[in-house]
Amino acid sequence: MNAAVLLEVHGLSKSFGPVHANDNVSFSIRAGEVHALLGENGAGKSTLVKQLYGVYQPDSGEITLAGSPTRIDSPATARAQGIGLVFQDMRLIPALTVWENIALNLPSTKRQKPTDIKAMIVEASAKWGLPVEPNALVADLSVGEWQRIELLKVLLAGANVLILDEPTSVLTPSEVGALFAVLTDLRAAGVGIVIITHKLREVREIADRVTVLRGGKTIVSDVPADTLTDPELIEAMVGRSVPALESSRTQFPPSLPAIELAAASLTRRDGTSALRSVSFRVHPGEILGIAGVAGNGQEELVDVLTGVRAAEDGDVMLNDHVVPGGQPGGFKARGVISVVPDPVRQFVVPGMSIAQHAALWEVAHGEHTSYATKAAARRFTERAAAVGLPVAPSHRVLEELSGGNIQRVLLTLAFSTPGSVLVVSYPTRGLDVATTRDTRQRLLEARERGLAIVLVSEDLDELLEVSDRIAVLNEGSITGILDRSDADRAALGDLMTRLVEAA
Repeated sequence: MNAAVLLEVHGLSKSFGPVHANDNVSFSIRAGEVHALLGENGAGKSTLVKQLYGVYQPDSGEITLAGSPTRIDSPATARAQGIGLVFQDMRLIPALTVWENIALNLPSTKRQKPTDIKAMIVEASAKWGLPVEPNALVADLSVGEWQRIELLKVLLAGANVLILDEPTSVLTPSEVGALFAVLTDLRAAGVGIVIITHKLREVREIADRVTVLRGGKTIVSDVPADTLTDPELIEAMVGRSVPALESSRTQFPPSLPAIELAAASLTRRDGTSALRSVSFRVHPGEILGIAGVAGNGQEELVDVLTGVRAAEDGDVMLNDHVVPGGQPGGFKARGVISVVPDPVRQFVVPGMSIAQHAALWEVAHGEHTSYATKAAARRFTERAAAVGLPVAPSHRVLEELSGGNIQRVLLTLAFSTPGSVLVVSYPTRGLDVATTRDTRQRLLEARERGLAIVLVSEDLDELLEVSDRIAVLNEGSITGILDRSDADRAALGDLMTRLVEAA
C-alpha cells in the first residue's frame, strides 16, 4: 500500500528574469520514504526546495500539505507547518552554544527555560542517535557534530518533512554511515525525507524514490529508485549518455626511482592554517590523491607546493632541487601548473575577458613574453579544441560566467600548458556529470604523458577512481598513504579521523 503523501507540488514554476529556474515541476514527499532529488548544478533543485521552505514564492503552481492547498510565505511558516530544511552551508552561529543555536529555531510554543531546552536536547539526542553536548560551544565542534545539531534543530522544531541539501559533502565515510542510520530511523518513524545529492552510490544506499530535474523541468518524476540504472539516471540528468573512464592505464610506477616533486617535513604553525611535518614524494606518471575533510590543511599545502606561501620548516623539492617558497614565479618556471581551490576568488581578474586571462596565463608560465590579447584569443580557441572541455567564447568577461564555466576555462589552460608537475584542487567541483568524466579522463591522460600530479579532492570516489596512491590529511598531518590497491572508503575514513601524536 502506498504511503500517505505529506507534501505535494503541482506545476510549480519560478523565474528569475529570463531564466526559468523551475518550469511546471511536480513532486511529492511521502511519509516513511527517502526521496532523492537529482540534477546537475542549475537544474532547479535548490530553487524548488527553497519554495517549499518559504524562501521563494512560486510564480505559478500549487503546494499541498496533507492534501490541502497551502501558501508557505516564509521559513517560519514552513517550520510551523512541519517542514525542515538543512542547508548545505550549515547555518549555525559559532559564538553560541549548542542549546542556544537550537533554541533560536524553536517555535514560540516550545521556547522554555534553558534547563528544559537542554533536557529536550539530551532526550532527542538519545532517541535519534545524534549525540551532542548542549553546553558545548559550536565553534569548537567538528563538521559532523554541526550536522547533528542541524538535524536536532529541525526535529525539535517539529518537522515531519525533512529536506537535506547535499548533506554528505563534508562528512567522513563513518559520519555518512551515522547520518544514514539516523535517516533510516526517521523513515521508520514516518518522517518524509528529501535528500539532494549528486552521488549515485548514496541514492542506491538510502533512497526509495527518485525525481530528476534538468533545465528546470521534471525529467523523471517520483519513480522507485531501483527501477533505473546508474547510466539511465546520468542520462536523465545530463541529456545524453556518459561513457565510463577509459580503463587502459600503464601500471604505476613506470619510471622509479625518479622523483619529480617531494615535500620534506613541511611545517607551518599559524593556527588553523598549520601543517605538521608533511612529507611525501610524487613520481613522474603518478597521481597522488590528497584526501581529508575540508579545513584540515589542504589549501595551505597547495599554497606551499605552488610557491604561494613559504613553509616555516621543511622544503619543497622539484627534480631534487630545493625551490624557495613564497615565489610562485619560480615554481612556474620549473614546470609547476596549478588549478587553484577557488577559481572565482583566486583566478578571476574583474572586468577582464577570457582572452585576457589566457594572455596573462601564458606570460606567467613562460609560454610567451608579450601580452597580446588577440593572439592569446586565437591560441585559447586552439587549446579548447585540443582539451575538449566546453568553454565560453574567448571574448566573454570571465567574472560574468558561472562557477562551473570559470572552472572549465582554468582547466583548459592548465591541461594545455607544458609542464612537469600538476597540482589540482577540487577539479570537478561545480561541473556536470559529463564534464566531470572528461576532466578525470584528462587527468589520466596527463599522467600518461609523465606528469607528476597532486590531486586534492573531498570526493573519495574521485580519488579512488584516478589516484595511484592516496595520502590523508587530518589536522594538518599526513595520517597515512595508501596504495591504490589497498585503498577503499573504510580505510580512508579511518585515516581521516586518526590523529598523529605531536613530536
